[in-house]
Amino acid sequence: MKKIITIIILGALSLSSFCFAGENAPMAVKAEKENTASYWENYGDELLNGYIQEALENNLSIKIAGARIKESEAILGTINAQRLPQLSINPSVYPYRTISRWSGNFGSGNLLYFPLLLNWELDIFGKISDRVQASKMGVKISKEDLNIAKLAVSSEIAASYFNIVLDDKLIKNYEEIASNLDETIRLKRQLYEGGIIPYDNLYVSEYELVTQKNQLNSLLRQREILLHRLAVLRGVSPDGGSNIQRTSVEKLEFPFGVNAEISSDLIFNRPDVVQAEYVIKKAAFDVKAAKKAFLPSINLNEMVGFESLKAGRLFNWNSTVYQLGAGLLLDLYTGGYKMSYLKYNKELAVEKLHQYNNVLLNAVCETENSISSYKADYNSYSEFKDMIEKSGHYYKVANIRYTNGTGNRIDELAARRQFLVNENSMYLAKISALVDTINIYKALGGSIN
Repeated sequence: MKKIITIIILGALSLSSFCFAGENAPMAVKAEKENTASYWENYGDELLNGYIQEALENNLSIKIAGARIKESEAILGTINAQRLPQLSINPSVYPYRTISRWSGNFGSGNLLYFPLLLNWELDIFGKISDRVQASKMGVKISKEDLNIAKLAVSSEIAASYFNIVLDDKLIKNYEEIASNLDETIRLKRQLYEGGIIPYDNLYVSEYELVTQKNQLNSLLRQREILLHRLAVLRGVSPDGGSNIQRTSVEKLEFPFGVNAEISSDLIFNRPDVVQAEYVIKKAAFDVKAAKKAFLPSINLNEMVGFESLKAGRLFNWNSTVYQLGAGLLLDLYTGGYKMSYLKYNKELAVEKLHQYNNVLLNAVCETENSISSYKADYNSYSEFKDMIEKSGHYYKVANIRYTNGTGNRIDELAARRQFLVNENSMYLAKISALVDTINIYKALGGSIN
């Protein structure tokens, strides 16, 4: 009869444990669908798309954030396991020595125990459940860390890529300007040696050549740095990532117009805003758990095993022992620890609320700043674009005059240099406006729709 009762209780506890675990399995089994907005595809550059996809797979910051998700899921598993019964085995040997009451002879032997122990804290008050919910919020917070890393890496790659494309164009123009000045200086030196122009005229061109070459060297250095940075963001060695393919600055397109309607509600798509919401929810569960720490703990204990004085009789049914009981544990005095811990969690919840409001304010500020910068840089680009047409016409007229013999080569070279300088200013404004659009996407969590 004792054996039957033991089997029934153990079977019931095991079945309830598996059912309980099954109810709480979705957190470990179900994977939340990631919300990765591919905003970079709106720029219409397949090369850029490829580099960002490569970075999403190989970037080390993203891999670190992914590893932290698994860490938080493992912590959730440890807390969730506390809701289930704990089963252990404790074989023991107790040597003993006795003296006979009647004969006075000594006797000795070994008392053998082979118990199977079960302990189950019944979560009647939901103390463990609140800790599990708080840990689930921790997993969601870690997932938003991953989304933050993806948004930061993709935006930095796009900005670096655009600036590399800009440097390509500027370097090409500065090389032409330097070549243009070399020829201008050669012609002016002939005029100076012939006594036609003063040295001041020649000196101005020579100084301008030095300035333009220094600017060219600065651009070459800047492009190398950007190429190295782009390689690291993609998860490859800087030495092997310098010669990457890229488009030309003329082919770059704006993803949306300067007057596009942008809803302020899109800031709630930002991963840091979503994360701040999860942080508040986690703090609320922590406060609930701290309050319930004042409640008692109820444990169900069971022991089933064998006890014998001889090893040969240890596993006989006559040696079976069984014990089932329940206990209640209530802390009467902890030196104010629980009260202080509750106060700490309440103040922490208030802090997280202030942090959430601060994140919202910064998000609005970043969005407004990015939109304002985009409008200003786009207007500058439009003005330079109109000016470049006039500058091109001016150079064309100077070229015609020189070809027809009514003008000179030096004036034609000067007109060409002015055109290149204006073109550089136009493309600088264009790339600045494109980077502003990246900042807008980043400020709105990767979408403006």
